Amino acid sequence: MKETLAKLVELQSLADALEDLRLAKDELIRLEKDNAETREVFTEMLAERSAQIDEVRAFCGEKEAEIKDAEENTRRARSRLSAITSQRELTALNKELDAARRTNTQRSEELLKLMEQLEAAQADFEQKQTEFETLRKQMQAVEAELAERIADRERSAGDHRARQAELRVDLDRALLSRFDRTIKARKGIAVADVTANGSCAACRMRTPPQQFIRLQHMASIEHCQHCRRFLVYKAGLDGAEADAVATAATPIEA
Repeated sequence: MKETLAKLVELQSLADALEDLRLAKDELIRLEKDNAETREVFTEMLAERSAQIDEVRAFCGEKEAEIKDAEENTRRARSRLSAITSQRELTALNKELDAARRTNTQRSEELLKLMEQLEAAQADFEQKQTEFETLRKQMQAVEAELAERIADRERSAGDHRARQAELRVDLDRALLSRFDRTIKARKGIAVADVTANGSCAACRMRTPPQQFIRLQHMASIEHCQHCRRFLVYKAGLDGAEADAVATAATPIEA
């Protein structure tokens, strides 16, 4: 019976390893999808920032052109000074020059603010680019690490399936049928360990004292009365320890 229990434990262990492989593959698919979505969002954000920078740069160009036009108009106005023949014409020209200077000053201040805005936007854009590149490398590293873990498990999966087939040949069909039903019904766990205090490691419920003694003797197939999983006292699977446990666990006659 101990050999049968050991095979059940090994069968569960192999099922766990194959399930871990399946979960890792699912995790990689989710990770790649999440990372792709993150990269897309970041790329769109950078594109928007770049468009904003281009817009500010265009505004700066427009202001610079306006300032140059105003300076050219001022120069042309000043060139008319030599042709002035009356105070009225001089007063009108001075007003025109004052207005041009005020307009030019206003446009220069606007240009300065735009240049400061452009500088800040470019610095922020460069920082975001750096952050994106760092994030991209981190995501690639995580994906590569998980893919390598999956590859390692894949290399062992064939051996696991072959060993499962060997074990299933050696086990009773009725026992295997119950194992298969339980592993499907109990989230992939058909065989549970019994802790030192007599609790099912899967559902955490205590086993009756007499059942715990039977589990320590490992002379029968036992099931958890709460979750219906196979129960195995794994600490006693070692021969020497099993003998010691069996001796210490001998029930006292009432």
